Amino acid sequence: MKVVFFAALIALALSILGFAKSPDLPEIKEASAFVPRTEAAKWMSLGYNSTAASLFWIGGIIAYSETMFDGKTFKWLSHLADASTRLDSLFKTPYTFVNAITANNEPDTTDYVLLRRGVEAFPDDWRLKVSSALRFANGPGKNYAYAAKIMKPFENDTTAPEYIRGIARTFELKSMPTDLALTQIMNDYLNPDYRTFQKGLAIKAARVLDNGDEIDKIESILNDMAKQKISPQNAFAALMSLNLTLPNNP
Repeated sequence: MKVVFFAALIALALSILGFAKSPDLPEIKEASAFVPRTEAAKWMSLGYNSTAASLFWIGGIIAYSETMFDGKTFKWLSHLADASTRLDSLFKTPYTFVNAITANNEPDTTDYVLLRRGVEAFPDDWRLKVSSALRFANGPGKNYAYAAKIMKPFENDTTAPEYIRGIARTFELKSMPTDLALTQIMNDYLNPDYRTFQKGLAIKAARVLDNGDEIDKIESILNDMAKQKISPQNAFAALMSLNLTLPNNP
């Protein structure tokens, strides 16, 4: 009996210490919502982290599904996913679920920490990586550099679909300064291995120049360069003249 009593005291003390050391939660407007503090959860789980992670996530899914019927919103699912994956970083479901339900342009960035953890925990999962990269590229901050870093391993990975490798290249180009990205596209256009992708490269050039209305003209300049009708230097100057982001261009 004394052993049980002392065990209960130890568990209570650990719980109090965990809550004391854990950071404050965001303001919860839904009275029925319970969002656990991750550090406190670690103390209370007493080493059964995977079990605790599953229980928290199940509770979150139940709360989320209930809001779909009562018309309310449940804003803390990404926090629950964060709590679950802090307890068990290899618990894959929260990563993929939050990734699937979060719009790429969602202004709330509470999922960013979770997504970063997910791509580190599962470095070979291109599906998780591409959806995370799309979120970082299109969400607040438009972090093309990080999106490119996520997708970089798949640029030459023949096990991934061709369009996935193309997305990786797009993020990389978007993370570069305009002149450097354009130079890289021109080099690719002259590469015989990329001959079948020249139309796509022209479209990428149009995106880099922020001028989607001149794709045909951009492609014509690149074709003339490839056929040696104009020099790469003149082609570069002609393309840069179409850059709508430059202050002197119309």
